[in-house]
Amino acid sequence: MPDKLKRKDPDNYTIRASKDIRRLLKNKEDELGLNIQTSEEKNRELNALNEKINKLVMTLDRKNVLLRELSIKDGLTGLYNYRFFRELLNEQYNLAKRFRFPLSCIMIDIDFFKAVNDTYGHHAGDAILSQLADILRHNVRDADKAIRYGGEEFIIMLPYTDSGDAYLKAEKLRRVISSFPFSAGRKKVNITVSIGIATYTGTKNIKRAEQLVIYADKALYQAKQRGRNQTVIHNFRSAEKGSVDKADMFGGIIERRKNPRVQTLIKIKGTVLNSKESFSGNAYDLSYSGLCFVGSNALECNRRVNISIYLPDISTKVKKAHPINVEGLLVWCKHIHEYSAKHNSSSQESDTDYLVGIQFINISKKDGVYFQKYFVSMFKREGQTGLIG
Repeated sequence: MPDKLKRKDPDNYTIRASKDIRRLLKNKEDELGLNIQTSEEKNRELNALNEKINKLVMTLDRKNVLLRELSIKDGLTGLYNYRFFRELLNEQYNLAKRFRFPLSCIMIDIDFFKAVNDTYGHHAGDAILSQLADILRHNVRDADKAIRYGGEEFIIMLPYTDSGDAYLKAEKLRRVISSFPFSAGRKKVNITVSIGIATYTGTKNIKRAEQLVIYADKALYQAKQRGRNQTVIHNFRSAEKGSVDKADMFGGIIERRKNPRVQTLIKIKGTVLNSKESFSGNAYDLSYSGLCFVGSNALECNRRVNISIYLPDISTKVKKAHPINVEGLLVWCKHIHEYSAKHNSSSQESDTDYLVGIQFINISKKDGVYFQKYFVSMFKREGQTGLIG
């Protein structure tokens, strides 16, 4: 009997060992299941955290985009501002220069905008600027950029656009603006704009990006001088080397929009450069930047002239003329009958006479000093203490 029991002991041991192993495996299995469950929970937590981080990143990106938009957009009109324009100008000019495509700059200025502000108030002026910006925004291509340059001046940059196409675009905008019923409070206001255009053609006509704006501004200034509500393309061929820098200088005085002027009656004589054509007349409107005169000849615009202006001698009481010589540019010429009918004014001049506008380009330092003294004497005599706009 004892021998028999001894033979069965190994089996019982094996059974107990097997049970222990199964129990151990079950414990490990339970422990592994718990670890898996914990891992899944941690994965869910990580996924939730990643989702929050992604949302925060997207929100931050949107805010960065908004901040960027705020930094490059004009608060009143929503157009691009001057800060962005400086970056854009250099970028587009460098691309046009590298790949040799035309780049046009259209500069737009509202005519008599100060009168609008004085008449209707600055709130109405702001409303008109905003409405004008909407017109520009809805009438340019996606590739074009409309910018509020400052005050009532706007710029449109047109890549891959030559001067001809830029002119068509500018004239379309000018007509749309002149026919648009702008709202100034409860009143409707009609406004016009003057436009200047300059184009980089891939040649050496423009050597720096800034010159594109300078020449567009000069063309705009010509549009103002010729009567406003029109478009002028800067003519590179008619501007000799160095003359464009002198055009804004007159006896050390910087010429811009507002120029002192006097209503007078002074004899002038002139000749057209590279031609035997001569002319004479009476200047009735004289300023630092140019003059208007009545003459008997129809003169071709955009031609250089030499003129002698016979000012009164201010150094003595003797009535004698003091001639000064000026180089200028013929900017407009209109038949006097046409001008009188347009402005509903009667004229004592003959129907064969013409009104001619000349912009000063160059004057000697000596003559410039005398010219300035003449203006001072006129202002003192007439009791004028400020500039005539």
